[in-house]
Amino acid sequence: MREKCGIYGGIFPNIAPELKRGLFSLQHRGQESCGVSVEENGILKTVKGMGLVRDILTDKRISSLKSDMGIGHVRYSTAGTSETINAQPLELTYKGSKVALAHNGNLEDQEEILRDIEDAGQIFLTNTDTEVFFHKLVQHFKTPPIEWEPIQMAKVLFELKGAFSLLFLFEDKVVAIRDPLGYRPLWIRKDGNSVLFSSEDSAFPEGGEVMEMEPGSVAMAKKNGFFYQRLEKRKARQCVFEYIYFSRPDSNTFGKSVYEVRQKLGEKCADENPVEADVVIPVMDSGLLAAIGFSRRSGIPLEPALIRNPWVGRTFIEPVARSNAVKMKLSVVSKVLKGKRVVLVDDSIVRGTTAKRIVNLIRDAEPSEIHFRVASPPVLSECFWGIDIANKDHLIARKGIEETKKHLNVDSLSYLSLEGMCEVLGGCENFCFKCFKGDVWCEL
Repeated sequence: MREKCGIYGGIFPNIAPELKRGLFSLQHRGQESCGVSVEENGILKTVKGMGLVRDILTDKRISSLKSDMGIGHVRYSTAGTSETINAQPLELTYKGSKVALAHNGNLEDQEEILRDIEDAGQIFLTNTDTEVFFHKLVQHFKTPPIEWEPIQMAKVLFELKGAFSLLFLFEDKVVAIRDPLGYRPLWIRKDGNSVLFSSEDSAFPEGGEVMEMEPGSVAMAKKNGFFYQRLEKRKARQCVFEYIYFSRPDSNTFGKSVYEVRQKLGEKCADENPVEADVVIPVMDSGLLAAIGFSRRSGIPLEPALIRNPWVGRTFIEPVARSNAVKMKLSVVSKVLKGKRVVLVDDSIVRGTTAKRIVNLIRDAEPSEIHFRVASPPVLSECFWGIDIANKDHLIARKGIEETKKHLNVDSLSYLSLEGMCEVLGGCENFCFKCFKGDVWCEL
């Protein structure tokens, strides 16, 4: 699974501070790089770099950007190297006109696409697949970007295979495009003459009319108008990991509350995997809602005995070694755990490196037993659209239950079944389950 980012932008009075606030709300979606592009008197200006929103988009930099129109991006790289040149938004100047682009998603067959474009005598200035969108549009229109028509833009890009939610900033408008399979979410907020787009609705300011863009749709916001249309209807291919891990708990994704789904996944996990224990311990913060559901359904009391340092980011999406981050991130309330039968609950296990270190922390508190419960199915296959797993050999679940249990040093280990997850989601026909079963579509 590959590149997962957050995008934010639109038309808003003095938009630069709003872009910073919105991207800060989406920081969980990418901690490697960030940036904003704004339109100022018909000129595009971009500020970006490697690091967190608070470090790159300083008050001094933001206050220098005077505009009512712009886009922003936070990046978690898995396609393209960790370099400033790959930070977004990307800018293109063509025939005297500029356009900036922020992309959440990943293209299929990107190496083949890049090779075909280079064989045609064209060059790339980055090594991220986002630049492909510029090449496709220039090849089609062969006119200055300000003349590109949004509906035709979408139709050209819908020929590409992959996941993409896109925000384009032109000298006179912002264009949003969501791929026909709807793999990543994209939201719209309208309030008077203001129009904002976001990867998650929880990033919006209070008030206004909010809607999720449909798969295969395009929207255009100008200072004097708004346009929206769905152009294609295909079978959806939505990423179930938005519910399991990616999205903020207070977001709504694919028509459901992330908060409610995560609790119900925990409840279903308790139904399927009962255990005699004294206390339920959530892996903070990822497993908290699943642990609440597990505790509620099982009747085993919940104790948040793993204490999270709020100044340390999400270890899964950090581009640095996770081992040191876990040690800085979590500590244990030993008194709560000593001599107890513990149920450790998390939303998922991917590589198992973080899980193993968390179990070791708990073992040091001398519980009598540790039972690991995972509120999602075992991740058994690589995917190229959302999570940084290009090699299935890195997936601990492929070792099997007994070997994984031994590796983690737990007394028992159980996962939520795929059937149970589908029951919670009200059906699986619209979701991609390649990470769980090796196939794009879930057919039980």
